[in-house]
Amino acid sequence: MNNDQIISGLLAKFKKNRIVFWQDTDCEFNELIENLALETPYTDTQVISLDALSHLEVKHRIELLEPETAFLLYSNRQPNEPTRDWLYDIRLYAQQFYADNSSMILNDIGMNMEFRPVISKYKTFFANKQRVTRLKKILPPSAGEQELELALIAAVLKIDTPTFSNILQTLLAQLADNFGSQELLAELNKFNLTDAFWSFVYHELGYIIESNDEDSPKEPSLQDLTVKLLFTECYQSLINSGCAKTDDVISRFTSHLLPMPTLEQIEAGYTAERVGMNSARRAHVVNFVIQYRESRTYQNSYNKLAHQIEIDYEIADKLKQIQDPKKLHLVETFEFADKQLSISLIKQISILDSEDLNNLISHRLKTHWCQTNLSNVDTKYGNVYLAIKAAKQFYSLKEKHIDGFNYESAKNLYKAYENELFLFDMAYRNFCENANKIAHQGSDILKTLGLVDDIEKLYVNWYLHDLAIAWGKLVDSEKLLDHWKINGVFNQYDFYNNEVERIFQTTQIKRVFVIISDALRYEVAHDIHEQINKEKRFKSTIKSQLGVVPSYTQLGMAALLPHQELTAHIGKDIKYKADGLSVHGLENRNAILEKYQGIAVKASDVIEWTNEQGRKAVADAKVVYIYHDQIDMTGDKAGSEHKTFDACATTIEEIRLLVERIINKLNGNRILITADHGFLFKSSDVTESDKTALSVKPVGTIEAKKRYLIGQELPENIFYWKGNISTTANLSSNSDNAEFIVPRGSNRFNFVGGARFIHGGIMPQEICVPVLRINHLKTDKQKTTAKQKVGVVPLSSNLRLVTLSEKIEFLQTNPVGEQYKERNLQIWIEDPQKNVVSNKTQIMFDSTAASSDERKRNIILTLNGTGFDRTLPYKLVMWDTEQAEPLAIHSVTIDLAIQDDFDDLF
Repeated sequence: MNNDQIISGLLAKFKKNRIVFWQDTDCEFNELIENLALETPYTDTQVISLDALSHLEVKHRIELLEPETAFLLYSNRQPNEPTRDWLYDIRLYAQQFYADNSSMILNDIGMNMEFRPVISKYKTFFANKQRVTRLKKILPPSAGEQELELALIAAVLKIDTPTFSNILQTLLAQLADNFGSQELLAELNKFNLTDAFWSFVYHELGYIIESNDEDSPKEPSLQDLTVKLLFTECYQSLINSGCAKTDDVISRFTSHLLPMPTLEQIEAGYTAERVGMNSARRAHVVNFVIQYRESRTYQNSYNKLAHQIEIDYEIADKLKQIQDPKKLHLVETFEFADKQLSISLIKQISILDSEDLNNLISHRLKTHWCQTNLSNVDTKYGNVYLAIKAAKQFYSLKEKHIDGFNYESAKNLYKAYENELFLFDMAYRNFCENANKIAHQGSDILKTLGLVDDIEKLYVNWYLHDLAIAWGKLVDSEKLLDHWKINGVFNQYDFYNNEVERIFQTTQIKRVFVIISDALRYEVAHDIHEQINKEKRFKSTIKSQLGVVPSYTQLGMAALLPHQELTAHIGKDIKYKADGLSVHGLENRNAILEKYQGIAVKASDVIEWTNEQGRKAVADAKVVYIYHDQIDMTGDKAGSEHKTFDACATTIEEIRLLVERIINKLNGNRILITADHGFLFKSSDVTESDKTALSVKPVGTIEAKKRYLIGQELPENIFYWKGNISTTANLSSNSDNAEFIVPRGSNRFNFVGGARFIHGGIMPQEICVPVLRINHLKTDKQKTTAKQKVGVVPLSSNLRLVTLSEKIEFLQTNPVGEQYKERNLQIWIEDPQKNVVSNKTQIMFDSTAASSDERKRNIILTLNGTGFDRTLPYKLVMWDTEQAEPLAIHSVTIDLAIQDDFDDLF
């Protein structure tokens, strides 16, 4: 250490006080003192060698004779004890200067001299300027010994945030890449910091090594720590889920837990310090693991560690014992918990209450293994749960209609389909869509447990079969094809007058957008309706119109166009005209619409338009027809028909984006969404029983497809229906006579290659054509008209936490439905300074139950830390994750007076 450093250090001390003591017990700087000249802020500065003078005389001089003079009091001896030290009172307010290496380091990093022993302990660390520089950047102001040691560890490991949690998470991330490594703490060993690290681990998490062999004691390791952390969190989750401590599965976890004191240890006088763990530490362990698992930075490393431990410690064998799905609903530690939970739900799906199952699945969809993407995860459990939910919905609907589909009239059955029966098709589609994704991810869980086959058989052999018979009887008894009208239902061929013109006649709207999506089935459109009503700025209503027969594209598209007269013309094939103009192709439809101040465009063009291009394109248009084709384009091809339900999902998203585009970029206020026809689909292969007995095309056939024939002088047979397009599409007398035949039920013709995707017939799925009316809400109507989120309140008005882990019950005040939509909340406890003092739990309130008792939901919050004060106003924060603001904040009293270090609440 050079003289300049010493002088600089002394001057820094004199800036704080006029009296500075320098104890140089090693007599290193006696020569320097003899010639030392200091230019302090004071007028006069004196250097006094204490060892040669009377201390009483020095005290008299300093305090009475020269009260304005600065003094450097130098000594080569240790100070006397306070009772024998005349200068003791001066030492208390004066500055102390040390010129040893540790002291200079403390001066450099801005810490008090009381930490000289700490610096001396880690002197090898300070031999490198780069490490010291790194330390100075991260050392907190007014750091104590613990903060200094944490900063030293962080500096060695090159971590920018010197907190225990961040340090341990970083080390665990390194461990995840090399689980068997023994070198992760090697850098800490170099600088004597290993013991400090394990001391922090003990005090924060209660981790100790239990060894029965005194001659060969076990060493702490990151691997062992990780195992105990995950086992402890899993154990706690099992307890919180309802597993009893006497359950066999619980006993198989206890051998790897961070240790709690036993009753024998307590009676023997053991303290929590001796056995490592107490309830507060276990709560801290649980919260640490949760935060590590949910960290975006460290999530992948957590997944690797959990996967490795799951294999090494045969977690699957342990969790397989749990058959009650409720006893797993809070367990997220290991991936296998989701697999076992899925298996239990599937096996017990018939006896589980629908609302309980939906609530459980709603919770699981927000949990870790449903939202992570890992190469070592063979299924995406979110798809598994959604498939189970859809299957349960199908079973529940079946129970409701266990006696079949007995309706007095075609109108009643049609209205029943429009209002409820479509849910069978929706549940089947949702099930198949998710089941296909699961299969593509390499899992056969649904198929192995028989759920795929059961749903398929019920849908095809019961629902479609029985619905077809019931509908067919009514079609025959009412001779529906002879007049093709249902009282109270508009016909598709009147779409323009009933829907588009109605808007112009009853409102001040100057432009209407019409989205026509090919093969948009009613139940798929219902999903679009629900999606749009979740938007605050939009309002959707849905109804249906009676589609034309045959229910196929060219005729359906023709019926939707504005016209005074619709005609059919038979040659080599059949063509349609609207007021003498061909309806086939975009250019021809555009020509027809021009007569009504309208245009026809493709949906893909609308999406690709710039704002300027779009506004220019529609500037002079009164009506804009937008043609969308995803479902029919996919399903009507043999090579892609298996992707029909994927195409439905794509359609829902694309039309939602189209609506946003029209309203946000094209200044649209009114939108109509409809289709040319619906479709029938089944996932299983077509069999002979699916085909109608018509081996060859009849004489007079002009067009022959899987589900319909068009021609003239066609034959009649009990196996199919015969009708005239003039009736079903309201063709004018100028049309050629165009007859059709369609198979009964959901069959295909057997002279055409069988297919799973079909349309053209008269099943409700084909001819119940959706019509969505969408309004852009003005700001003042958004709150009163748009669908609101459900309300959520705690059931207790006086929230009081008496244990570290507490169950809190909430009530969803409204059912999800036409008026209300779901609400996603994150809930936690915070102290008066807004520090979070518990885990954060995310929960979706999406119950559709009419009964308020069935809309109750529980969460478990685990407090993190100690020293909770029952007199302080803690808060329960209910944070709306979508709106990024609190829904509500409730006062909470935390009263842990009963708790002690050995409280066995865990």
